[in-house]
Amino acid sequence: MLCQTYRPFATMGIYNKLDENLGEVDVIIAGGGTAGCIVAARLADADPDLSILVIEGGQNNHNNPAVVTPAMFLSHLAPDSTTALFYKARKSDQLAGREVIVPCGGTLGGGSSINFMMYTRAQRDDFDAWKTPGWASDELWPFLKKVVQCLVSTLLVLDE
Repeated sequence: MLCQTYRPFATMGIYNKLDENLGEVDVIIAGGGTAGCIVAARLADADPDLSILVIEGGQNNHNNPAVVTPAMFLSHLAPDSTTALFYKARKSDQLAGREVIVPCGGTLGGGSSINFMMYTRAQRDDFDAWKTPGWASDELWPFLKKVVQCLVSTLLVLDE
């Protein structure tokens, strides 16, 4: 999956094949997950003349029932999932020698597309425990709020 924004053609979109007319770009972003898409959007906002290419290994998730239908959230955990990639962790003594299977986003949007339509973030103490200048919870809070957008749908009433 290729998501490209390039000028001088002033086109952008989602493509399954690289455009033959695309000679070079200013920035290539590997991964169309949450972070990759945010970085691409911020770069484009900062410099509209910048040509940006986002390369995503997974499929386009637009209108994918497994992504947009809350009741289908368990399909991401199925072994034959088309939206998730599964990684096996090393055996851990803390888990009695078991290997944990970790599902990760394997579609445009990354983990945000398969997170069961839930948003969670770490507790303040988790951020503060990093003890890294610029990364304390109070300093990160404005950025964490930017990630959240509340969408209210309108109710469609049909005449009987």
